[in-house]
Amino acid sequence: MSETTVQTTRINKTCMTLGGVALVAGIILALVGAMSGGGDPHAFQHGYFFGWTYWACMAFGCFGVSLLHHAARGHWGFPVVRIFEAGGGPITLAVFFAALIPVIFGWREIFYPWADAARVAVDPVLQHRAPYFGGFFAIRYVIYAGVFILLSLLNQNWLRQEERTGDDRWWKKRQYWGGLFLVVYVILTNFMWTDWMMSMYDHWYSTIYGVWIMVGSALLAFAFTGIVLGTQYDKVPYKGVVVPWLTKDIGNWMLTFTMVWAYFSLSQYLIIWSGNLPEFTKYFIDRSLNGWIYVGWSLIVIHFFVPFISLLSPTVKRQPWRLALVGAWILFVRLIDVWFVVTPTWKTSIGINAVDIGMFLFFGGVWMLLFGWRLAQAPLITTMTPRLKEAVDHA
Repeated sequence: MSETTVQTTRINKTCMTLGGVALVAGIILALVGAMSGGGDPHAFQHGYFFGWTYWACMAFGCFGVSLLHHAARGHWGFPVVRIFEAGGGPITLAVFFAALIPVIFGWREIFYPWADAARVAVDPVLQHRAPYFGGFFAIRYVIYAGVFILLSLLNQNWLRQEERTGDDRWWKKRQYWGGLFLVVYVILTNFMWTDWMMSMYDHWYSTIYGVWIMVGSALLAFAFTGIVLGTQYDKVPYKGVVVPWLTKDIGNWMLTFTMVWAYFSLSQYLIIWSGNLPEFTKYFIDRSLNGWIYVGWSLIVIHFFVPFISLLSPTVKRQPWRLALVGAWILFVRLIDVWFVVTPTWKTSIGINAVDIGMFLFFGGVWMLLFGWRLAQAPLITTMTPRLKEAVDHA
């Protein structure tokens, strides 16, 4: 067994061990929380959706960033494309799409006001939206799943062909189709998050909502990549590959998406605040009562200023272990942001319960197990990829 294979196996086993522990702990906590009740008859469903959302953002973010790499052809992507593929490959996407089936088809009336016939009967706005949702809602779900899994399969197959043969035409094929695939991803992602999350409000909407969630998902993917590079930089196969320009590029992507997230968050708030229309302000009113406002204000500091100031430093971006710390911090603050975006839709209290924590751990365990398993299916780095040596030698 080669040294590279040994190290890949070690990473794989670590991920799968962490995933297994999180999965078991999540199941226990979720069951305990669901049985204890706590005054919320739908606590399990709400916790389920919260946990799913965070890790689905991770999976979709990895998939989107892999498309960004194929379209942009940047040197930064060649040493880490296997991380993106393992985190957002076709099997992982299929599992997370399947995990949403209970919400889409079983618990629809719990989450979506447009699915409640009694509310639709007395609300002209919901009646106006009814033709778009209804049966077409399920059709769009199938379209999202089918297109995303297909695009992921195509890119995975072309990458494997290049790794096996060293033929540069497979890389050019990914480059040729990368731009179109990325455009399709952005458009469908915008509709997808609008369907699954924004439509939980009866009247409120934002034209930037889907792209806003997509930016946060990409930030998750780059932050996780920074953690992998920062913890494996001195070990095979990344030893000699994780050089200052690579960590600097990944750090710059983290900085970019941190700023874009902040810009979208602020612009959405300012536009709605200046309009001051009741149907639009409800979203922010729900997040300003019963302590939620303190979470919102804290996000300004911990989600924007802390990573922004840290990633402005060239030293942080050039030293892998420092980049890993920033990446871990971003994973943490993204959790708080997803909690802030999702939970106040149905919960007035700021408190977090055992079901929320349990389902977060459960879906985190699922994602980690899939990531570890997929990581062992192909080498992290292969010398058969012609562009990899060019990327490593790049300075």
